Amino acid sequence: MKTIFSLSTLLACISTVFCLRNDPSILVIGAGPAGIAAATRLLERGFKNVTVLEAESRIGGRILSVKFGDAFVDLGAQWCHGEEDNVVYDLVKDFNILRHSTLSKKFYHSSGKVIDEGFSEEIFNIMDEVYTADGNRHVPDYLTVGDYCKQNFNETLHQKYGHDREKLGLALSTMDYFQHKVLGFEGSFSWYEPAAKNDYRDCGGDLQLNWNGLGYKTILEVLMRKYPNKIRQLPIDTKIILNNEVRKIRWNENLLKNAVTVSCSDGTEYTVDHVIFTPSIGVLKERAYTMFEPRLSDIKHQVIGNIGFGSVMKVALHFPKRWWGDENGFNFFWSSEDKWSVLRDLPEDPNWIGTSWVTYLYAIETTEKNPKVLIAWFTGNFVPVIEQLSDRVLINGIYYVLKKFLSQEYEINKPDRINRSQWYSNPHFRGVYSFQTVKCKRGNGVTSETILATPLTNVENRPIVQFAGEATHP
Repeated sequence: MKTIFSLSTLLACISTVFCLRNDPSILVIGAGPAGIAAATRLLERGFKNVTVLEAESRIGGRILSVKFGDAFVDLGAQWCHGEEDNVVYDLVKDFNILRHSTLSKKFYHSSGKVIDEGFSEEIFNIMDEVYTADGNRHVPDYLTVGDYCKQNFNETLHQKYGHDREKLGLALSTMDYFQHKVLGFEGSFSWYEPAAKNDYRDCGGDLQLNWNGLGYKTILEVLMRKYPNKIRQLPIDTKIILNNEVRKIRWNENLLKNAVTVSCSDGTEYTVDHVIFTPSIGVLKERAYTMFEPRLSDIKHQVIGNIGFGSVMKVALHFPKRWWGDENGFNFFWSSEDKWSVLRDLPEDPNWIGTSWVTYLYAIETTEKNPKVLIAWFTGNFVPVIEQLSDRVLINGIYYVLKKFLSQEYEINKPDRINRSQWYSNPHFRGVYSFQTVKCKRGNGVTSETILATPLTNVENRPIVQFAGEATHP
């Protein structure tokens, strides 16, 4: 998953605030990591007239660390991706929090048969060679991730296993799993949405560092100086107003002070000198036309449409007792016949064009410091429907998959409770993280993210409304 905020972008935003005098009034919209980073930096630099508005009943945005079982589990942002040129890593590296994650490279087949571990690892290594989140690929601009991955995965498998018909057939049947795995990284509903060539670059070093049971929320506590010692914490709690959704942003380019009036769901209005807007691109896609007055430029609306945004769903499963021994996860792939059999076994459950929702569950992972908890991952275009399923249906469906794939090796007990993400259903997010589509490039190095990040300015060309957050940075 992408880093949820770009501190360098925010610092550039904040530096422009220094152009304003006499303790300007600053309103930060959104108390996710981008909003918290902006507010804390402003407070550190001596600005006092700062207010943060948050539509949810909590801070964190798409960081959602919840106490579940013996530790915190992350239903949103989960890993620190890399150790070089990574602001998240730089902020916490001296606290000895992060740990290496060992993810499973074992495949399990819907027939219940055990897949040879050596063969499983070979397939995983091929997937990792074909696809990385880093978009520095020498391919045409019009090519999608799906086009690129499908062609290269097929070619590599035929080269490696073409002499062995049985192995080749088994390897090719992992294509559906590969697609779900890619969607987990891209955050899209289809792998034909993201561009194969994009501006996202991996940071060097370990790309999947976990938070050792403390949760990704720790980065918020570090930003607010609540961690490791609350004695030094910034006075930000008194600046945050929760449960207050922004409905309208009226901005006047002719005013040098009090240029922006923000109207909220509870009827309150804030008239300020400067606004930093951090909600997701999903919110902008749904509400940009009605939220801003005067409306944003045509080019800004165009790039809001061009930037991709989808969703991933995670379900935390708590079991009465640990049944998986020392395993650190399971990866599932289905035969066509077994996909059809699910429709007979679960006839009342929702399906998408003859494919049951349970087949969108592609991986289950362990989580740190939580011996009785597993995390189930769902990706694909059926996620919005799966988010609406009841706990009972989710538990029964996931239990069905576990028994179908693993009962020959394990004595599985049924989850006794769950906690799940609902990023797409939530109108304050409408998804997880952005990605570049083939429409995002505009030539001369200009991207949709660059245009989105361009501030709204006054007659003196000073920013009065600025845009921050992960969608303003590739």
